[in-house]
Order: sequence, then C-alpha cells, then structure tokens
Amino acid sequence: MKHHAAFGLSMEDIDAVVVEDSKPMQTILRSILLSFKVARVRVFDSVDDALEASLAEPPNVILTDWRMEPTSGYQFLRLVRHRHMEPLCFVPILFVTAHGTRPLVDKALRAGAHHVLVKPVSPSTLYKRLRWLLTDDRPMTLEHSGFYNIYGIHKTMDEQAGKMQSLAGARLYHRVATQKRAEVEDAVEAAFEKKAESGPVFAGVKKEEVKAQPRSAAARHIRNAGYATVKDVKLH
Repeated sequence: MKHHAAFGLSMEDIDAVVVEDSKPMQTILRSILLSFKVARVRVFDSVDDALEASLAEPPNVILTDWRMEPTSGYQFLRLVRHRHMEPLCFVPILFVTAHGTRPLVDKALRAGAHHVLVKPVSPSTLYKRLRWLLTDDRPMTLEHSGFYNIYGIHKTMDEQAGKMQSLAGARLYHRVATQKRAEVEDAVEAAFEKKAESGPVFAGVKKEEVKAQPRSAAARHIRNAGYATVKDVKLH
C-alpha cells in the first residue's frame, strides 16, 4: 500500500491538472488554483489530451469534470486507477461537477475518487478540500480487479449507506405516525362537532330548551316528560 501523490506536500508544491471542456470553467479553476500559489496548473479540453500529458509528467492532483465527450470523467478515473498506469494510478482525483447527485457521488468515491465538488465551487471550498487532501493519509491499495482504490472506502460507503437507509426509515415512520395522529385528531374533532350540533341533554331535555323557557315552565316540561325535579325528591 502507498499514499497518494499529494500526501505530505505543501500547497506551493502542487502540480495540478484540470480537465474541463468548458472554457469559462477552465479560466475559473485556473485562476482559483493560481491564487493558492500552487507550483503549476495545466488545463486540458479532453481526457485524451490530459491522459497523454499526465503519463509523460504525472501531476500531484487532478481536477476533472464528470460529463465530457467522447470520454467521460468516470472513464478517465478508471483509466488512471488501473495498475498498469503506475505511477499515475496514485494521483488523487477530485471531481468538479454540476451534477452532484447522491448516486454519482457514491459511484465516484467507490471507483477511487478522493472528493466530489459541486459547481459553482467557491475558492474557499476548493482550498479546504485541497488542504484536507494534503493530509489525507489513507493509503492506496490494489484490488483484485486490478485497479487501485482508497483503502477501506467500500466499508466507509457501506456504513454511510446504512445510516442513510436508517434515517430514511426513521423519517418514513415519523411521517406515517404523524399522518395517523392527524387522522385520529380529525375523527375526535368531528365527533365533538356532531355532539355539539345535537346539543347536550339534561334529564331528558335539551339544554337549549331549558334555557329558552322560564324556570317554572321548564320544570313543568320536565315533570310532563316523566322526570323528577329536585323539589320532587323527598329525603328520608
């Protein structure tokens, strides 16, 4: 096992290669990297040109787009990580893409990328990632497939996927529980509204009827209905 090509270097030692088919983005990334006072920045429009130049003079870090024609950034990563590409196979690769979806990030990191940045990337974010990269001591290991990869990356990604699945399950449970609670509250509220519409009954007489009549009339109404009032009850 061996460390990647940028491990232990200072920012001023970095020889960076940028692979980007957008001219404006090339200019932005070059300007940002030069503001960090890196030793060298080489910019290429295509994977083929970048690969040829990198094989002749391996850089310390590669920044590449994901979607490019005719060769994509992912294909470039796989080419670089093959054991026959040594010493280029040890160069860390950072993707700078406008399509930073979770499946893309998972695919890139499992294939040997060191990080994925989403456009538009700020100078401070790129600087932090590069500083992190210079101290990233995870070794590169040769897999049975014949490609180099970051040691332990699959285990790390599997653990993260498990946490995300657990979190998704917890969110689903909370959503279902909240929905059931809302249904129960609606049912209870509807029941109370129905009872309020019928009016509460006191001794066989609706409360509204009692209030609407004089007290004596109300008492007669109760007697006529066959219910006793308090005065009718004799204590023994």
